[in-house]
Amino acid sequence: MLTQRRLQVALGLMWLLDAGLQFQPYMFSRRFVANFLAMNAMLQPHVVADIIEGVTNFLLPHAAAWNALFATTQLAIGAGFLWRRTVKAALAASFAWALGVWVIGEGLGGLLTPVMGSPLAGFPGAVLLYGLLGLILWPTGRPERCAVADAGLLGARSRTLWALLWFGAGVEQVGAGFGQFPPKAVMTSVIAMNEPGEPGWLVHLDKLATTATRSVGNPLALLLALLEVLIGVLVLRGHQVKEVLWVAIALSGVFWVIGQNFGGILAGGATDPNAGPLYVLLALSLYPSAGAALDDGADPRDPAPSLS
Repeated sequence: MLTQRRLQVALGLMWLLDAGLQFQPYMFSRRFVANFLAMNAMLQPHVVADIIEGVTNFLLPHAAAWNALFATTQLAIGAGFLWRRTVKAALAASFAWALGVWVIGEGLGGLLTPVMGSPLAGFPGAVLLYGLLGLILWPTGRPERCAVADAGLLGARSRTLWALLWFGAGVEQVGAGFGQFPPKAVMTSVIAMNEPGEPGWLVHLDKLATTATRSVGNPLALLLALLEVLIGVLVLRGHQVKEVLWVAIALSGVFWVIGQNFGGILAGGATDPNAGPLYVLLALSLYPSAGAALDDGADPRDPAPSLS
């Protein structure tokens, strides 16, 4: 049975995974700062690029010490989710940490760049989704009426957030290139750039996907965009919510494998598993409870929908 507490623990385990990845030997080298963090400044607007470059230049002389602090912070946040008494403190810390990492470590999720803002790449940035999930899973003492999310800080507004995320994904699916590149070129680039260092079977899968996107990429991007908008709108309006959420979970899984390559974990040097699993947790937080009226046309914007 889905409960707020179980999803809080699942989110905590995600933070612990991130901490484990941050403790990899590569992360303690200057190469991590110079090659990974500094790359987030590429193709960014000047203001954002200057901020990222300034922070990376500050971190570079003592990269190992800073990384130890980063990894330990994520470890403490993740551990805090595992005990009820510390979950609010862990959530509060995760908000500040997620915002900083989203700006510097993910370059605003690549939203202002021509390619990396694509849903295939993990729109709108994995670490931002950690923060949004934290808002949804913040314990308030309210009952879980239609879904787990109803007991969180956002309550029924969580469905509005879901709709905005998926509507934004649809827009990015066809417009991530900002008019500079056709959608199929963006999709092909996102998939192809993940190939180095991946195991052979995943590289083969990526090559098949890039071949397909070169052939039918533009129609496919439009189809995906329409599907993403529908996923957002139907859940917001309370229509066939269970079925739509399962479609969202399946699509997130496809993106996690093809576009995100499991966050690059199998290639080494990854800092997180990317957005795919977080979209699954979001979907589960909105999944209607047994007997909930949401599937029967109840308005999800009602802060206290009735149970049948």
